[in-house]
Amino acid sequence: MKQILIPKLLRHKGQEKLTCLTGYDAFHATILDESSVDMILVGDTLGLMVQGHDSTLPVTLEEIIYHARIVTRCATTKLVLVDMPFGSLQADVALNVEQSIRVFKDSGAGALKMEGATSEILTTIRHLTPMGVPVCGHIGFQPQSVHLSGYKIDGKTLPDQQRLLEEAQRLQDAGCFAIVLECIVDEVAKLITQSVDMLTIGIGSGLGVDVQVLVLHDLLGMTTGRMPSFVRQYAQLQRTALAAVNDWVDDVRSLNYPSLGESYQNPNQSLKSSEEMSEKELAKTVKFP
Repeated sequence: MKQILIPKLLRHKGQEKLTCLTGYDAFHATILDESSVDMILVGDTLGLMVQGHDSTLPVTLEEIIYHARIVTRCATTKLVLVDMPFGSLQADVALNVEQSIRVFKDSGAGALKMEGATSEILTTIRHLTPMGVPVCGHIGFQPQSVHLSGYKIDGKTLPDQQRLLEEAQRLQDAGCFAIVLECIVDEVAKLITQSVDMLTIGIGSGLGVDVQVLVLHDLLGMTTGRMPSFVRQYAQLQRTALAAVNDWVDDVRSLNYPSLGESYQNPNQSLKSSEEMSEKELAKTVKFP
């Protein structure tokens, strides 16, 4: 049985900063499981990073379960959070609960993450937590609602600050153990962190949160184009990978790959070129359909 991680992580609040990165496959999960990162988020950002979409919206319930099952199989020492994708919580509460339980059970994840603080979401959480399903909330910028809200920083005005504080409290009261604060003004994120017992997981929300989360592809420089201002790249793997592929192509075309040591030989027979082989020996090497 996997280690029970949520109570252990909650004890770090106010004591030590925690970390979270996204992961979508066995390669990511294996690296992250060996790292010192505390949590892995199987986010619906896989729509952008893995599937090539221009938003998170096309990701389906089946796809998030598929990727989360891979990550939980390969990362056995980390708390794995799984996003409830767009459309999975937009029905009545009974169906929301049913689909949430399905994702939690079939993925093997340690917790679910849900965007928003609507009455339907709050009621869904109230049903799930007594059943033993841990839930992480998400307020501030919400990618699943981008067509309505656009890309913006939240918490700039006093009414917005009050709304965010109230949403965080309602999510805690509903039973959330953590909450993602995305693109929220630093001071507001800090104030929310101080006002709740939940872990606050910040992305683009300053230093005052309990946990920092980033998209792994962004951190490793695996993506191109304009990066959000809060992203710091610690490697340039896209450039490294492209250079490696081009070096290999050059070696193939110049006959430098594969070398003799990278080819399989018959140890019981000395090698002969076609010029050295007799006509009878050469005929034996020719296979006809």
